[in-house]
Amino acid sequence: MSSHPIFDLISTTRYEPHLRDCSWNTAANGGSPSPYMLLRYQYERLLDASKVHRWPVPQEFSLSRLEDECNTEIANHGSFYLPQQSFRIRILLSRTGALSVTTSPTSPLPLPSHDPAALSLWLPSAASDPPVSASELLEIHLDILPTPSSNFTRTKTTCRDHYNSARGRFNIPPPPTSSIDDVLLFNESGDLTETSIRNVAFARRSPPCWVTPHGSTGCLPGVMRRLLLEQGRIVEAAEGELTRDDVVDGEYVLTFNGVEGCRIGRVKIGA
Repeated sequence: MSSHPIFDLISTTRYEPHLRDCSWNTAANGGSPSPYMLLRYQYERLLDASKVHRWPVPQEFSLSRLEDECNTEIANHGSFYLPQQSFRIRILLSRTGALSVTTSPTSPLPLPSHDPAALSLWLPSAASDPPVSASELLEIHLDILPTPSSNFTRTKTTCRDHYNSARGRFNIPPPPTSSIDDVLLFNESGDLTETSIRNVAFARRSPPCWVTPHGSTGCLPGVMRRLLLEQGRIVEAAEGELTRDDVVDGEYVLTFNGVEGCRIGRVKIGA
């Protein structure tokens, strides 16, 4: 995975009117309420990724331009969808600085809070089931092969063969096909990293807290991961704290990304 001559950087967010009421989203947007999930963080991650790949600094790329492009895409759908429609927004940035924004309808945030980060406040215990229905639980399959860490795991790009291969080992179709199944990845050293489309955290330590793989494992520095770390809702793992050998079949796992926010899954090991 060291030679990919042509690829774009990706960031994926969501448009949701209720996000204007989420204080953490407003704070992350410099104090201004926004219907886009963590758009400033998305912009900053794209800039950071361009540096990782040693691209020229995209002079014409700015947060205001990104927001304008998103607003234009949403406005283009105004006559076709209900005013409260939720959208998945896919952002592509090329090496030359070309920006592309596309939208597609997505499921609205769950009631009653409409807060996509709310599930991070729940922790597994013998006396408490997760506050989601069984149909909403993700099934997280522990992979059988390592996914080597590289700049294409540390950044989100259109080069996704390594993720699609991991999904294929469990007959999970590639995105954007919807599925409640995902695959839990680990690197060459056996350290857990992420799933194919989500960051993860496991309930560890005493008292228990959500522990997420350390950035040094090669995981994607996702925008929701950044928010949860800043708010102290998750903590980074110590060296060797989260490995494939420590995963327990059936244990709950917290997943998160910049479109869904937080979800709960259960680990499945084996067929």
